[in-house]
Amino acid sequence: MPQTHRFPSADATTLALCERVSATLTAILAGQDRAVLAVSGGRSPIPLFRALAQQDLPWHRITVTLVDERCVPSDHRDSNARLVRTHLLTGYATSAAFRPLWLQAATAEALIASAIGQWQTPDLTLLGMGEDGHTASLFPGAATLPAGLDADTAAPLLLVDPPAAPHRRISMTAAEIARSGQVFLSIAGAAKQAVLEQALASPSPHWPVGAVLAGCPAAEIFSSLT
Repeated sequence: MPQTHRFPSADATTLALCERVSATLTAILAGQDRAVLAVSGGRSPIPLFRALAQQDLPWHRITVTLVDERCVPSDHRDSNARLVRTHLLTGYATSAAFRPLWLQAATAEALIASAIGQWQTPDLTLLGMGEDGHTASLFPGAATLPAGLDADTAAPLLLVDPPAAPHRRISMTAAEIARSGQVFLSIAGAAKQAVLEQALASPSPHWPVGAVLAGCPAAEIFSSLT
């Protein structure tokens, strides 16, 4: 069962998670030349990105990649790559390498092949969660969700067409998340806390985050009610 750390506010969660991520990356780099950090997009992780960018880490030895990405150009307002470049790859983190997921391709097959061709399993994966119970871009009701939650798949990434959210996505599979060295999930708000508790109590495709975390027993959850 994942370990849960509870905090009084989102700001306190951000501070604690920043410290935990920094310490984890430092420990990883003590034993190997480089580290791969996979981060999630959306608005929620922006404070964490800004805090991490001010950490004096050996960023030149860190490769940042994405847990998931919308299939839009890198300058599109909904691009996670744009979000990361704007809020994380600044300050000390300017020297980090960045490996985006979305590359221009003529077909869906070529797109996923290009993404997989440059993929490296992360040493540390940072997840978020939506109020519908999705994490990464593993959305409930998506046609490719069963493949995305298949614990035995060797595929690190897959394409997802969300039932309601805009844009086709590229997402890490649950199996690849489980293969990550360490996994941290961050949530804020009572609504998300209630969803997560239900998902952990009864993992099912209705709550993809529960199925993902079931494969990551050493994961850590950072949560606040505000």
